[in-house]
Amino acid sequence: MDTGSRERRQQRSTNCAEALSLLLEATRKRAQIQSLALSDRTGILVAGAGPARECDELAAWAPIVLAAGDPTPDDSVCGVKVRGLDAFLCANTPGGVRIEVLREAAEGCARILGVARAA
Repeated sequence: MDTGSRERRQQRSTNCAEALSLLLEATRKRAQIQSLALSDRTGILVAGAGPARECDELAAWAPIVLAAGDPTPDDSVCGVKVRGLDAFLCANTPGGVRIEVLREAAEGCARILGVARAA
């Protein structure tokens, strides 16, 4: 047993929707992101953290902006594709955000949604 490691997660859930919400809220707070949304390929909000209206808007724009690879005019939206899923994790980041933060959260989303890692 590794007694030296520290558990980062303060809350856990076996409910998939709740687990996604907890992950996104923790990421939003840690990275000081205004809002964070997980959307499917059609722009439907799967889970979000932050103001509900912003999450809905981010989810709607994510497949359009991120699939095309086009940056938003003011670079206020950034995101990543979730490994193994036809989904996007995107953030409203007027001040910018490190893409590594979103990649880490996207990996968490894939894990929660049961996407196996490639061997």
